Amino acid sequence: MRQDPHSYADDTQPRTCAWDLQLTVDMAARRLTGQVTLTLDGAQGGPLDLDTRALAVERVEDAQGNAIPWVLDPADAILGARLRLTLPKGCDHVTLHYATSPDATALQWLEPQQTAGGQHPFLFSQCQAIHARSMVPCQDTPGIRVSYRAALTVPAGLTAVMAAASVGHGAGTPAGTTTFRFEMPQPIPSYLLALAVGDLASQDLGPRCRVWAEPKVLPAAAREFSDVERMVTAAEGLLGPYLWDRFDMLVMPPSFPYGGMENPRLTFLTPTLLAGDKSLVNVVVHELSHSWTGNLVTNASLEHFWLNEGFTVYAERRLQELLEGPQGAALHAAIGLAGLREDMERLGRDGPLTRLRTQLQGTDPDEVYSQVPYEKGFLFLTRLEAAVGRPAWDVFLRAYIETFRFQSITTDTFVAFLRKTLPQAAAAVDLDTWIHGTGLPKDAPLPHSARLDELVALCAAWRNGTRPPVDTLKAFSPTDWQVVLARLEHLPVAECAFLETTFDLGHSGNMEVRVGYLTLAVRAGHAAALPQVDHTLRTVGRMKYLRPLYTALKATPEGLTAARATFEKAKAGYHPVARAVMEGVLR
Repeated sequence: MRQDPHSYADDTQPRTCAWDLQLTVDMAARRLTGQVTLTLDGAQGGPLDLDTRALAVERVEDAQGNAIPWVLDPADAILGARLRLTLPKGCDHVTLHYATSPDATALQWLEPQQTAGGQHPFLFSQCQAIHARSMVPCQDTPGIRVSYRAALTVPAGLTAVMAAASVGHGAGTPAGTTTFRFEMPQPIPSYLLALAVGDLASQDLGPRCRVWAEPKVLPAAAREFSDVERMVTAAEGLLGPYLWDRFDMLVMPPSFPYGGMENPRLTFLTPTLLAGDKSLVNVVVHELSHSWTGNLVTNASLEHFWLNEGFTVYAERRLQELLEGPQGAALHAAIGLAGLREDMERLGRDGPLTRLRTQLQGTDPDEVYSQVPYEKGFLFLTRLEAAVGRPAWDVFLRAYIETFRFQSITTDTFVAFLRKTLPQAAAAVDLDTWIHGTGLPKDAPLPHSARLDELVALCAAWRNGTRPPVDTLKAFSPTDWQVVLARLEHLPVAECAFLETTFDLGHSGNMEVRVGYLTLAVRAGHAAALPQVDHTLRTVGRMKYLRPLYTALKATPEGLTAARATFEKAKAGYHPVARAVMEGVLR
């Protein structure tokens, strides 16, 4: 029986509990070749179904080296191909020899000119949501967790890192290579498998925090993230002990498609966070929060994705209160709410994808990504907190994490635990409407603060033709600008020209501000901004920025032509996931 609509894993079959990966990285051929040994949670014979995508399987063996029969089914467009092994009786280890495809959706191979240093190639993985199967044959579902060991053999002169503990490196085979070894003792879901290979250096930021980046980028990254040890300590005060030993970070090349990826022990971060003033470190706070909500307590399938992201945004905002004060947290919540409303319009206000608990059979999760599980999930948890008060809610939150740590759970599991341990919250809030209803419930606790009220009033006056004084705008923080640009939605060309000539927002080092302004400028038809729009789309791979700019461009026939021309120039530098999603936007 399959519990996860995005995996061939069958609950009646053995579960994988550990991996041993031995892979050689061929930068020229763009392939990983080698083997993985899967340890099963029981010795039994019969079928074992694994997820694969475009893998070249050479042979399959048991622990004694005996051949195991296998059949690779035709590939499904979303799931990839089921690999069915027929295990002999008593089998508890199976080794698969295989190679990845040069087009593996989990991997992006960059030429030297696509890196900051320009001298060496670069490889990185991105396994969320269902791309681990293109890198290793496995039960690729968050409902199954594994520990692992790995050995990566890479060309000499390059450094390999993984979201795991480093246990040394040395000369590899063949000559001219280096083998890096890693261990992940804590069990993780497959989507948190992560590696990178390139010209990398590191700098310690504290006793358990380090930042990795290309040497040219490292000084700026170390400055931007210098407060991360303080963030970890603050998070422990809210969520409990940090159980992953280290919180290291890797600043990725510009093509990285997300703001961050919470791979345990080595979070991947977009270089667009390097604003120079620490104004975008809230993304680091978000990924750090995942160390508890997502990595420790994990959604059993993507139909319960809000359990990962709603809890993490909630934790992020609580930490922002500690680090920036309640006013700052309220502004971030307002920015999130604007994104939620925009996505709900895109998905249809009463569309099924505006539910927290979704039904995703036959749906590619990359194509339905939105702010709903993040921001609606955050509002739901904030509503529950309001029903019982923060002290009682915080006791529940710690108990929830402690009870389900290193487990994968469903929405039903959460609801049952809530009803049992905090029945007054369950009684005070309409859980069914929040979880299964579409749109935003009427009792959603919307953000408020004195500063937010000021900015809302300023936007209302501006939309009615009263431009704020220049001195008022000069005093804006980057977060203020984000709130205002998100609320304005539409401005006349003359106002866009004013913003450009007075504040040069189209070249802002804060990418949230830059893209917010450029999106407004495109909607207004401000032609002077188009060269910077084109430049941004060709140099940034983060989907959060690509989608609104391409969407704004395609609103007019001439804009759509320009968008397609830019996409043709830029797509080779996009991650495969970003490329596919933007192709859908521009259809």
